[in-house]
Amino acid sequence: MRCALPFRFNLRPRENSGQSAMLHEYRCRWSYMLALAILVAHCLLAANTGAIGSVVDDTGHAVAGVRVMISYAPSIKSPVPAPPVITGALAAMVTADATGTFHADGLAPDRYIACAEALTPGYLDPCHWSTSAPAFTVSAGQTTSGVKIVMAKGSVLRVHVDDPQQLLKPVAGPVDLDFEIHVVTSRGVRYSAPIQSSTALGRDHAITIPFDTSVSVRVLAAHLAVNDQSGKLFAALGTSVNVPTGTTPSVIGLIVTGKK
Repeated sequence: MRCALPFRFNLRPRENSGQSAMLHEYRCRWSYMLALAILVAHCLLAANTGAIGSVVDDTGHAVAGVRVMISYAPSIKSPVPAPPVITGALAAMVTADATGTFHADGLAPDRYIACAEALTPGYLDPCHWSTSAPAFTVSAGQTTSGVKIVMAKGSVLRVHVDDPQQLLKPVAGPVDLDFEIHVVTSRGVRYSAPIQSSTALGRDHAITIPFDTSVSVRVLAAHLAVNDQSGKLFAALGTSVNVPTGTTPSVIGLIVTGKK
């Protein structure tokens, strides 16, 4: 947080002399020191305000290196029950350390919701897939401790896309807005399956989904034709997937066959 005085003081004496000039300078310096003290106190309070918590899986083991996203709690109640958990604007984003511990400093006094996203597939963000996510309150000048985010283990669904004609454009990040793989829940909520790796001839996508939960895998590609492994056009409604607990789903194979 950057702190600065929003005004200046004129410390030059007035044109008159004697006690009036000395009194004027004394008053200016006293006012300046008072304002400075108030500003320092404000900055110290902000610096000491925040949250400390941990990220664990559903067996209680720490989950390291998770991206923790702290959002303001919404001001109105969600019209539909979770999941997903409705949040407000993002307030902070930090990374959990090797022990799953995270620190979020400088949070303003308010009500917050904590979400978590694993950088590698295998764990479920409670804000996306659970009926609730940890909520906590930060008070002025205090650090809230004991915030606990539980990320359940899930099934890693993988999709391999062959591109023999090299019609997919090169991308640097995990998302290609011209060619996306989505999973859609029974309530119509969509989650993107990020790109995990790519070559000139294809890509691999992956996303973590809950066990024993039906989702639909769909392709969003307005300008490209896509077939499934059997050579049939991949249906607009995609394909349904439900992974039993403890099993590993087969890789879904797709092939880009041409332009539309």
